[in-house]
Amino acid sequence: MIRALTKYVIAIAILSMLLLNTVKATSWVDLKPEEVLERATVIVQGTYDFSKKLKGSNSIWIGYAFNVEQVYKGSASSTIIAGIDGNDTGWVDAIQREHGSFVLFLEQQDGVDFLTPVGGPNGMIHMQNNEIQHHDENDREFFSQFLKNTNSYSPDKGLEKDDTASSWNYLVIGLICAFMIAVLYIVYRKRK
Repeated sequence: MIRALTKYVIAIAILSMLLLNTVKATSWVDLKPEEVLERATVIVQGTYDFSKKLKGSNSIWIGYAFNVEQVYKGSASSTIIAGIDGNDTGWVDAIQREHGSFVLFLEQQDGVDFLTPVGGPNGMIHMQNNEIQHHDENDREFFSQFLKNTNSYSPDKGLEKDDTASSWNYLVIGLICAFMIAVLYIVYRKRK
């Protein structure tokens, strides 16, 4: 009778532990590469700097410095803060130690102070020896064609291009204003 009671108590204890313990884990839904591309506001290639954690948030994301080598969409400086799922740092670090890099398809999420990869690992495309490494052949081909057909530029160049465009805009506006003042002056002088 004591044996049966002991087994019963152990079974209840194990069941209670299973029901009361919660495990936090993330699983990401596979996204089509077209959706990853569409959602991305910034696309950059480079490597994470895991030497120090820079920013956290109230979610799964951790912000690390990301050393940008090329920009494919949007603008970025040579170092940005990019999010990564805390569970992904190990395999990403291992790839980078083998001289791999990543093309990040980044988006801004509510409640996060930095850009994060679209759909977690969906927006983190592994590059090795300038070639896309992906388990799905169709996705690999899609991302390879995207990189091949997209003009990339150096970090900060997109920012400089915007500054140059703004300078030209101010110059054109200034010239138009000067021309209008000259025309008004001539019209005013002729009326007198």
